[in-house]
Amino acid sequence: MGQEAIKKGIDLKLYRTKKLINHLKEKKGFHTELISLYIPPNKKVSDVTNYLKNEISESQNIKSKLTRKNVLDGISTLIGQLKNINELPENGLIMFSGAIPQNNTPGTERNELYIVDPPEIVPTFKYHCANEFLLWPLDDMLKPKATYGLITIGRQRSAVGYVKGNKVEVVREFTSGVHSKHRAGGQSQRRYERDMEEKEKGFYRRISEEINQIFMQIEDLKGIFIGGPGFSKEKFVKDETLDYRLRDKIMDTVDLGYGGAEGIRALLEQVKDKIEDIKYIQEKQIMQKFMKEITNDSELAIYGIEHIQKALDYGAVDTLIMSEKLNLYRVKIECSNCGHDDAKIIKESELDKIESLYQEQNCPKCASNTYKIGENNSIIEVFGEIAEKTGANIEIISTETEEGETLFSTFGGIVAILRYKLSF
Repeated sequence: MGQEAIKKGIDLKLYRTKKLINHLKEKKGFHTELISLYIPPNKKVSDVTNYLKNEISESQNIKSKLTRKNVLDGISTLIGQLKNINELPENGLIMFSGAIPQNNTPGTERNELYIVDPPEIVPTFKYHCANEFLLWPLDDMLKPKATYGLITIGRQRSAVGYVKGNKVEVVREFTSGVHSKHRAGGQSQRRYERDMEEKEKGFYRRISEEINQIFMQIEDLKGIFIGGPGFSKEKFVKDETLDYRLRDKIMDTVDLGYGGAEGIRALLEQVKDKIEDIKYIQEKQIMQKFMKEITNDSELAIYGIEHIQKALDYGAVDTLIMSEKLNLYRVKIECSNCGHDDAKIIKESELDKIESLYQEQNCPKCASNTYKIGENNSIIEVFGEIAEKTGANIEIISTETEEGETLFSTFGGIVAILRYKLSF
């Protein structure tokens, strides 16, 4: 049950972490007053607390009275939070605490605290005090770790690329200049064929040398796939110009009708079952499952905000699929006088407009002028939280794949697969 829950919530967790990182990047202090604390899971909470208490002693030497106060407040806030923690989460803990100016004037700082359940294990203990938060270790946790090399080999056209996370990139394309046919006969034909064979061999060696330079620089290269017409592909693989460390990473060779850049995605389609840990493949499979339900007219695939809202409220959603480009927000308008509230779903670009609009309106129930924007949250978080509570799978996908682009442009960026049919 625990592992399933982790799997169901991971995309939403990554989305929230990315959003927090972007938020924290905008936070700046006047001096070295922003504290970043990375705690690995095997670190004792008592050891961390003692370390921070020692930092309090060290901070007493800070000359500036205001800076000293802000640093001490930040450390004290962290110690106060650690007192409530008996055991660290399985991946450890990341905490940010610091005096953030509320405008560009010294003395307006207010201490802010952010606590992160990291998406990966925190490897080492870090205490960092600067005028901005230390975010790159957390940012690195969100980056895809595995890269797969993709090579398409043709007698006349070849290409090299890779897939990493939800991105496929063609790095280089090659053309050989080797002709495919010759009408000469006799010795002239045999001489011409030998010449062409040498040119073809030289072409493959040139590709290997380029690949050596490209792939040897990729630290997280997990495997290589090679595709193309039979003879071309085999000649390339048999040639030993390719670095032996890369040859050891060849996971499969696949027959394709052609080489070149257009063969990269065709190769990827052929080997997708061997690289299911890649987000690009996962996203394609998710949307293909949704499109299959549409094609089969099973009535288990739905789209449209109202229909999805209803299905979530009923607990009928099995998989909620949202585009990371979904820019819809749910705005809640509240009257502090009578308690009347309303909610609207709008585009992110309309947030400023609607805020000024409701500042000029009176409450429709009590007619007071206390009708204001209470909160606004992205639909990804609002619907994601409902889906979490009902045990639904949550998938947030990019527009890197054709299927992901279809989700955003055709279906408005949000669809769902149901557990059972609903009447709308």
